[in-house]
Amino acid sequence: MPRAKSASPSYPIESVDSAFTILRMLCDDKKLRVSDVATRLNVAQSTAHRLLSMLVHHGFARQDERRGGYVMGPMFVEIGFAAIRDLDIREHARPILEELRDRVNETVHLGIPYGREILYVEGVESRHQLRSGLRVGNFVPAYCVSLGKALLATLSKTELDNLYPDQELPPVTGKTVTTIAELEKQLAKIRRDGYAKSRAESTEGVGSVAVPVLDRNGTARGAISISAPLTRMSRESEALWVESAIDAADKLRSRLWGKQE
Repeated sequence: MPRAKSASPSYPIESVDSAFTILRMLCDDKKLRVSDVATRLNVAQSTAHRLLSMLVHHGFARQDERRGGYVMGPMFVEIGFAAIRDLDIREHARPILEELRDRVNETVHLGIPYGREILYVEGVESRHQLRSGLRVGNFVPAYCVSLGKALLATLSKTELDNLYPDQELPPVTGKTVTTIAELEKQLAKIRRDGYAKSRAESTEGVGSVAVPVLDRNGTARGAISISAPLTRMSRESEALWVESAIDAADKLRSRLWGKQE
């Protein structure tokens, strides 16, 4: 969605403007090279490097050691948490998640996207003795959990390609999808079905289903999942979980952004 533009300030500070431009590039492009920044800002590569180094110093960027280039730093997470606090998303979500847990008696989570990962921001644990544990505060690769797949399925082909420029995906378990081609097939099915599911792809013996939480513009801002040991994941239980998760996502959407027309 295009960003709203405000009037330019009367006395712009070029270095500050350049820094914010780079922050936007990190959000849009996920990974930057010094040459990308130099071209976009029309500055020397040495200047681009100094600007990136300052953002690294303040935690807004970090260097990807495995493949080089610069990616979003930990300060984005802190700002994200601040935004979540301002929206009271956890406060709004908690009673909905508790109601969902009571309805299905399985562990439920709310997750939000963070680049190629999912951040679990809230959850309520099942009362079963044998249950899926809470992951609140954890980051998990998006492609190996239903929460992540539900969100990835809302992206365009271009957005997905930018997120995963490599064709190979590191396996987490023996059931994890390991190629972009296979992931795209799964995402196409998720779009048809209206929900995502995972079976032992991030944790052995655990399965889950998830649906996205959409804002008033139809943009996925998070997702709600239900997870449980695979021994309790049947066709009947899956149907109940999906219906229940969709209802919970609709309720959270209404609380955050109002009822849809």
